[in-house]
Amino acid sequence: MSIVSENVKKHFVGHKTIGFVVEGILEGNPLNDGRQSNRETLDDIIHDLTKFRNTLPTVEEYTEEGRL
Repeated sequence: MSIVSENVKKHFVGHKTIGFVVEGILEGNPLNDGRQSNRETLDDIIHDLTKFRNTLPTVEEYTEEGRL
């Protein structure tokens, strides 16, 4: 299950917003909840974080725009 849309366009978001989204992904995939193994949960977390990262500009793009 993913909580990050694949249809989001890349846009510059702030440092705090990135932190809030990452925290939301981690909280949305609780470990030791008994619904699935922690290994499966880890895969879900990595998948969601990767999808979120792919919606963001690269570090180089942030730097070029003076936003890093």
